[in-house]
Amino acid sequence: MKLKTYVARDPQEALDQVRRELGPEAVILSTQSRRVRTSESSWAKRRHIEITAAVDQAAALDSPAVFQAWPANPANSSLPFRQLREELQEMKGLLRQWLGSQDPPSWLTPYSDLNTLFQTLVRVGIHDQIIHRWLDGVRTSLANGNNSGTNLKGLALRQLLQEIEVINPWKLNPHGPHRWIFLGSTGVGKTTTIAKLAIQAAFVRKIRVGLISLDNVRLGGQEQLASYARISDLPLVAVQSRSELAEALNNMADLDLVLIDTPGRNPCDPGLPMELGQLFGELPGLEHHLVVSATTKEGNLVDIFQGFHVVPPASCIVTKLDESGDIVGVFNQLCTRRVPLSYLTTGQRIPEDIESASHQRLAGLLLGPHSYQRFPGEKE
Repeated sequence: MKLKTYVARDPQEALDQVRRELGPEAVILSTQSRRVRTSESSWAKRRHIEITAAVDQAAALDSPAVFQAWPANPANSSLPFRQLREELQEMKGLLRQWLGSQDPPSWLTPYSDLNTLFQTLVRVGIHDQIIHRWLDGVRTSLANGNNSGTNLKGLALRQLLQEIEVINPWKLNPHGPHRWIFLGSTGVGKTTTIAKLAIQAAFVRKIRVGLISLDNVRLGGQEQLASYARISDLPLVAVQSRSELAEALNNMADLDLVLIDTPGRNPCDPGLPMELGQLFGELPGLEHHLVVSATTKEGNLVDIFQGFHVVPPASCIVTKLDESGDIVGVFNQLCTRRVPLSYLTTGQRIPEDIESASHQRLAGLLLGPHSYQRFPGEKE
């Protein structure tokens, strides 16, 4: 939303300024008359009109206002597009709330439970393409006769949730050793997540754990992990380059688990792919885990999954579920990007507030705690 105040000698002159700069889509928010000096050297005052007007940025792109090029600074070059995308996402959410639902396909009409589930998925904000893919699967199941004497709603919900692969990262390399790198933007909780996993592994699994910190950018980043290492009596090495990282990994070759902390990075930075490639490329045995916060807007999540996909993540860890129970944005991106889900964190307590992800838990976060029913023989 662009907001500006205009001062003119009469209403017509003020309106002309508004139309010239903001375009015909501008909305007048307030109008008032006041006296202003006629010049800096004069005490005489003349009555003028002051108008405050606003225009939506998306509408302003179509207005006849004078075109201005995007800023040349690459750090800010994507900002207008990100702002526009965020506003469009918010508008879509508002439209869903206002409309309440969209019409289900006609073939779904005889199945009231499936109709209800469809309307719920639309209302919470599941992407249309995900819903359409899910509907195709449900229709195929019904055509194959999977609709007699069963819980149709439960089966259909399970079919949707299986769009996301839920994994146990310990089984990716069952014989070890495990070398996990944690990537993500600033403030998502990478260091705290590492501390939780490290202490659980050392004191519950009773395995040998080491820590490596590459976080030499954030003020106090390495000190925070160092304090956890001291408390738990775990070895920690701070490194700054690829060669130092390779040396530290070699020195920790006898450990069962090495957790590597990295500084938060801007996913829109055009230099990020090269930086990640130069730092981690071709180092053997590394598994990359993308850490995202449930509090992040979906428009920014799109950037995060895109920016860090240069090193395909072995899994995604979702943090700060205690601060936001809305996981639909993460769900949409996991489905779209086909990234597995491994862990969820639910608070700041170390090591308690972390849990293995499950389809049952995911359903509860999307649709409510009692929305998912396990079926005989199903394992999480």
